[in-house]
Amino acid sequence: MAEKENIFKNLRGVRKLMLATLITDNNTTLAYDTPVRFAGVREIGGEEEESSGTEYYDNQASIVVSAEGADTYSVTTSVLDDETRAKIEGRKADTEKGIYFATPKNRPYVAVGFIGEDTEGQEWYYWIYKGKMSGGTESHKTKDDGTETTNLEWEYTSIYTQHRFAGADNKPLKYVKVKAGGDITEEKFFAKVYDPDAVETMSLKAGGSK
Repeated sequence: MAEKENIFKNLRGVRKLMLATLITDNNTTLAYDTPVRFAGVREIGGEEEESSGTEYYDNQASIVVSAEGADTYSVTTSVLDDETRAKIEGRKADTEKGIYFATPKNRPYVAVGFIGEDTEGQEWYYWIYKGKMSGGTESHKTKDDGTETTNLEWEYTSIYTQHRFAGADNKPLKYVKVKAGGDITEEKFFAKVYDPDAVETMSLKAGGSK
């Protein structure tokens, strides 16, 4: 039996946070606008919503019923430009005049991409396909003799696509994860929201429905 790669490793490193607005999501089409850089990223961490219950028959536990909900990601970033904020919040920014219009929010579904790294130096490319951002409120403090600054805290709530992917056994996806270093370059992966059906090298892990 071939020896496994080093199992003693953790996650350490994240960069290149990307954003794209979802345009169409149905059985035949999944379309986005052109991805843009979100902001500098300090941390992104997810939590899956999953529950289970036990049904009893004939005086014993007989069936375990499980259900899956949305995934919630906590994201810490640097302060972002008004144009990107308007994209996330469904508002308007006049970049020529330097004006941000805080109209009633109409947050669109967006895809979020980033690059994660482990303690062995291996990078992984991610696209989370469908969710909405909340939070990101700015906080201003007076200057003093210290070096403390403020950043932005976001919450990204991710759900499955309506679109189903042939490469994922015709199931919807929440995210796709691709190992860096193969034929899929960083430039190709983030030039548009990546379609896993186009992945030819199968260094792929997809977060599909169960």
